Amino acid sequence: MTIVEAIPRSKMSHHSAAAPALRLTGVTKYFGNIAALVDVSVDIFPGEVHAVLGENGAGKSTLMNIISGVLQPTAGTIHVEGNAVSPMTPAKSKALGVSIAYQHPAVLNDLNVLENLRVALPDHVFDGGNTDKTARAMLDAVGLHVPLKARAADLTVPQRHLLEIAKALAVQPRILIMDEPTAALDQDATEMLFTRIRALAAAGTAVIYITHRMAELRQIADRVTVLRDGRMRGTALAQDVSDQDLLDMIVGRSLVSAFPPKASDTAPAINFAINGLTGQNFTDVSFEVGRGQIIGIAGVDGNGQAELMRALAGLMPFSGQVILDGVRLKADTLSRTAAYMPADRHKEGLATDLTVRENATFTALDRFTSSGVMNRSRELAEVEHIFGQLAVKTPGLDAKVLSLSGGNQQKIVMARALLSQPGYIISDQPTQGVDVGARFEIYRILREVSAAGTPVIVNSSDAAELEGLCDTVVVMSRGRVAEVLEGEAITEERIVSAAVQAGTHAPNVGEPTAKVHKTHGGWRHLVQSDNATAIPLSAVILLLGLYVYGQNANYLSFFNISNILLLATALGFIAMGQTIALLMGGIDLSVGPLAGFLVVVGSFFINDGQSDAMIALGFAAMFLCAAVVGTINGSLMRYANFTPIAATLAMYIGLQGMSFVLRDGPGGYINFGVMDWLTWKLGPIPVAFIALIAFALVGEVLLRRVRGGWQLRAVGSEEGAARRLGVRVDRVFILGYVGVSLLTACGAIMLMAQIGVGDPAQGITYTLSSITAVVLGGTSLRGGRGTFIGTILGAVLLTEVLNAVSFLGLSQAYQYFFQGALIVVAALIYATARSRAEVPA
Repeated sequence: MTIVEAIPRSKMSHHSAAAPALRLTGVTKYFGNIAALVDVSVDIFPGEVHAVLGENGAGKSTLMNIISGVLQPTAGTIHVEGNAVSPMTPAKSKALGVSIAYQHPAVLNDLNVLENLRVALPDHVFDGGNTDKTARAMLDAVGLHVPLKARAADLTVPQRHLLEIAKALAVQPRILIMDEPTAALDQDATEMLFTRIRALAAAGTAVIYITHRMAELRQIADRVTVLRDGRMRGTALAQDVSDQDLLDMIVGRSLVSAFPPKASDTAPAINFAINGLTGQNFTDVSFEVGRGQIIGIAGVDGNGQAELMRALAGLMPFSGQVILDGVRLKADTLSRTAAYMPADRHKEGLATDLTVRENATFTALDRFTSSGVMNRSRELAEVEHIFGQLAVKTPGLDAKVLSLSGGNQQKIVMARALLSQPGYIISDQPTQGVDVGARFEIYRILREVSAAGTPVIVNSSDAAELEGLCDTVVVMSRGRVAEVLEGEAITEERIVSAAVQAGTHAPNVGEPTAKVHKTHGGWRHLVQSDNATAIPLSAVILLLGLYVYGQNANYLSFFNISNILLLATALGFIAMGQTIALLMGGIDLSVGPLAGFLVVVGSFFINDGQSDAMIALGFAAMFLCAAVVGTINGSLMRYANFTPIAATLAMYIGLQGMSFVLRDGPGGYINFGVMDWLTWKLGPIPVAFIALIAFALVGEVLLRRVRGGWQLRAVGSEEGAARRLGVRVDRVFILGYVGVSLLTACGAIMLMAQIGVGDPAQGITYTLSSITAVVLGGTSLRGGRGTFIGTILGAVLLTEVLNAVSFLGLSQAYQYFFQGALIVVAALIYATARSRAEVPA
């Protein structure tokens, strides 16, 4: 019997009388040589809820990302309301009325709730009314009662899911995609969501609902499609197909790997147990491991299994009991007791720059030392012995670990676990990315370790693997134990059935909501806002000025105040540009040489005796050169895969060289009239400094209230989420770096007024100074969060400190000392404050 024949022909779907809202024909997607989707064709009709089922890795999320434009298909066509769409992009998908709530919410942590709504939704959603009132109604409609100014990083996991759902429902979509929307929701929130989905379908919306849970399918779906191994296995009306038929299609395969015999003792002595373990994304988990047994953890990805494994390895906090050989282990001893084999061996399991031998032994070096001295012969003997047991194939013990195949790399991770002589082994996705031949070796090793008395806990998304390997399987759903299978009950079908038919719900989301209400108001909100640094910086500037004035009465003279502010103006403009780069998660090392280069360019035009037109041409040339440099920097990063440091460092060197090519020494004196105009003052305050303040205030408005500002911060907050929301990331990045260079050009004009000559050696120091000012101002080095106002105050403080050194009669060395001390202290203070503020609720 073929796979599609698992559902009798009489039960297969019939075409609806209505034309499909969405038609997929022959959609195929390859990632390298790996097929994620193969020849998927399906119609989605208006007024229906169309459920899509399948195991982990079946291709469901890939298909939804293709529909929403995040991914492009390798082959196949997409028709929306009868019209072919190619290529589908997130922006085009939105324009066609496609809306999606992602399984992993596209929520931008560094933006507040209102800004997340504004950056994700088209402007017309907020037209014709009070923006706050409209946004409040969106959140109330899904039961999310949090302040609009609450930063998204402070939301709990359920609240983030509700925000994602609110965004998807707000646009009254023609096609609505819900990717595992209830994974983190309690029963009340789930019922609310189902009510909204039914109402949208009744109004004619085509709804695609991805789920693993049969109970939800029965509550909400009109039609169902099953994917397995990237292929479509059948479509049916939900009322015409049984749960068993669907399970047959979801599983649809027999065991393909040979497994070693399981434990023969039917009642082994318990040597490992956990009681009532509760932590992030899992609640009240209990199970026991008998001597010689392997226990498996199963369930749909994202239901707490990975977090449970990390907690057992001592990598995440938890409450509850972990008992090994009758002794309760303390939480702080787990990392020394357990051997953890992570799912991502490249990211967490291997030190990729070390050799095969070093990777195998770096957690067990104390076994090979005598009085603190390594015994190399003992180390080599142990490594060769364990490699022989594991059948590791390597060109040599000192070969680079990345030169090995995936299966042998995984064996190196296992060798390290065994050499550390652990109390128990935690193996997360042990055969992920491993060929069939190596899988049998890994299964054999795990069984031998277990038979020798070391408890083994395996988490796997492959139900067939758990069936063949494990003596007991704990199936988890929404962070809780849904079912425990033992003996002959451990079958792939029973494991999948337990996961998809689980009726558990996430914990109630109401209490965390109240917590956000309490922590986001008044003074607390101000302290956690981007502009919070303005208050302490202003205080330090004032106090430092008064202190130095107490030592030298000339410090607060009109002349010195004017001098400080003029110097701060040049630095302030350049630092504002650096702020844009850091907001995007980048950096620009070329701003200093660019400022000097632009002064050199201007020195050929802006001279005494030149016409007004020639002087204007000089200013235009400076800004044009700046725009070209910014475009090149941004393009190198987005299209040539340069890192921000590599791209701007190359530009740094190139610009400095160009400056000396144009002038091998100072020359081209600047027009005195222009210099007087640029340094014009109102009392002790330079007009240029007032202009700088105006630029900063306008920049703040653009960052907080204009779509371009939200998109700029979104790219720095989380580029992947920004792209899914339809932000044209590459364009934003390139335009951002053009903005960096144009602001640097403004700073270069002020530098030109200060030095009065084209000097190729000038400007370099502004790179470090601009970064210092930005860090002092409180802009995050990780991107997404920052403030132009803080940057200007940082520039003023830095200039004040350097000026104060001279008035206090200190040597020039103190300038560098104080500058370094300021940046270190500021970075430590802001990083500590924000890391505490961003701890998940």
